[in-house]
Amino acid sequence: MSPLFRKSEKKVAEEAAAQVEIKRLKALSAEDLAMLVLPGLGPNGVKPGSSVRVQLLCNDLLRGFPGAGNQQAMQLFGCVTKALESLERADLVSSISYSRLPVWRITHLGEAALADGTIDQHLRKAG
Repeated sequence: MSPLFRKSEKKVAEEAAAQVEIKRLKALSAEDLAMLVLPGLGPNGVKPGSSVRVQLLCNDLLRGFPGAGNQQAMQLFGCVTKALESLERADLVSSISYSRLPVWRITHLGEAALADGTIDQHLRKAG
């Protein structure tokens, strides 16, 4: 690689930290990850009141890691999709398919569970 295009030590460290977080998130169960995903759909989420694509939720999970780009965030696509499916089984979110990939929206029950901290109870009940 040309010396003109080398990454700074800071950038390399940020990317490494993001990769560690991705590995941690991927190791979570679908239900545990679902508890981290649902707030992204809530009233203080990535697009309050709107349906959201999985990609935005992946980015949202890594918002505290400046070294995480879109490509790194997309490593979470599969596990975030499974988390959303767990939330959907618990009636905390609903999906709408416009094309090949659905968009997701929080339900009234999901908003209530988010507000009162009972997400895990709903997920366990849904199995």
